[in-house]
Amino acid sequence: MFLNLIFNIEILPYSKDKILINKNFTSIGSQIFNEYKGYIMILEIFKDSLEYSFKKPKTILKIGFLVFLSLFIVPQFLVNGYSYRITRIGVNGMINGNDPLPEFERWGKMFLEGVKIFIVRFIYLIPGTMIFLIFSSGIYSLTKFPGYGVLLIELGVIAISIILWLIFYLLSIVAIPNMIYNKGSLKSAFKIKEILYIIKSIGVLKYIKFYTGCIVLILGILAAVYLLIALIGLISGLTLSAIIGPAGLGFSGVVIASISIIVLIFIIAPFFMIFESRGIALMYNTREN
Repeated sequence: MFLNLIFNIEILPYSKDKILINKNFTSIGSQIFNEYKGYIMILEIFKDSLEYSFKKPKTILKIGFLVFLSLFIVPQFLVNGYSYRITRIGVNGMINGNDPLPEFERWGKMFLEGVKIFIVRFIYLIPGTMIFLIFSSGIYSLTKFPGYGVLLIELGVIAISIILWLIFYLLSIVAIPNMIYNKGSLKSAFKIKEILYIIKSIGVLKYIKFYTGCIVLILGILAAVYLLIALIGLISGLTLSAIIGPAGLGFSGVVIASISIIVLIFIIAPFFMIFESRGIALMYNTREN
């Protein structure tokens, strides 16, 4: 009876096969439960990150202004620095916790924090970029011998480079919160064994599911926003063309393009930065200590 309660198996004389089958069912049930738990956890992270992103709508516009000024390079480091602070709050917080958005203060320190983020991302991009540049230069010398062989080599190099970029991007999104959790130590961003252990403890598939969800979310938002803009543009264009002639449609096209760029810079890009920074911090928190 005691064994029945612990292992959920039926003990009968000569019932080894039955014991094995019941153990297998228990194992399968446990795997299904863990998969379900994983999905629920990712959904909770998504829910938290969405709510967190819209805590202060003015913050999105402020970041958008910095994104707009990023043409001058320096403001981009401030955007990275704000991302750093969001991640720092996240790695010291919890899912569905009442964490605040960071304030825009101590700009010099925020700039240096942004430089750290840039360094980590840049170094993790090097392997894929080097493979692409080295082999691309070799392929360029083969272009005087046109043919399918050269094309296949070219496609192979691009495929390998993309795979390396994705692998090292996955490493970087664990390296960044690991650096921030360890008091901003750049060395902690490049402890590969430690980072691989963290990824293993969380689960590579969980990260893939998380980023697949991010891609679906951002594409869904982009599609919905630009469909709405296009619809408004079409109605205004038809209205203007009825009033001022064919020039109305051309003017409407310029308006649609302008609104699209403004929405992308001032709303969508800042929203996704906050969402991603919060999300990778909360994913990092699910690691085994």
